Amino acid sequence: MAGTTSLFNVPPHPAQRFMRLDFRGEVSVSSSRTKKPVKYYLIDFGLSGEYRPEDAPHLRRPPWGGDKSVPEFFVPDGAHCDPFAVDVYCMGNSVRQDYLDGRGNLGKAKKGFEFMRELVNDMTNSDPRKRPSMTDVVTRFGGIIKGLDDKKLRSPVLNIDEDLGIFGKIKHWTTQWTYRIRGIPAIPNA
Repeated sequence: MAGTTSLFNVPPHPAQRFMRLDFRGEVSVSSSRTKKPVKYYLIDFGLSGEYRPEDAPHLRRPPWGGDKSVPEFFVPDGAHCDPFAVDVYCMGNSVRQDYLDGRGNLGKAKKGFEFMRELVNDMTNSDPRKRPSMTDVVTRFGGIIKGLDDKKLRSPVLNIDEDLGIFGKIKHWTTQWTYRIRGIPAIPNA
């Protein structure tokens, strides 16, 4: 889910994305996500649980959620497992499928995301005790991003078999260098 209200000159309707909130006409995007950052929210559609720190260790009987490839879900006796380690696995698996390896007929891998492979492999380790915590994932990801150059961060997100063509490249890089000259960061802070 994305909080996109910063992109519009008038608030959009939540159910009719091209209509104004007051239904007085259509909305138009007045900015880009680079100029006006968007916050993204990872939601679970009611599958979450509330865990108090004093109740640790937090364990839950599997399976739950949409990702049915979680290794803990295949333990024969269905032993309780750490839901936080499952979340790390699910996030890593989602990145792996959406950006690194593809989802077969549902989506292709993207170019230029191999820099995330080691972190994603750690996140999807079959042993949940060897997975990093989500705090460690955020810290490592921040370090990885800091190690990338501006050109890499401003590169277009393309399917592995896709090419912008000469005119698409000119348009993309003209826009990106204009942002750079104006001091707009490649990854905005939302």
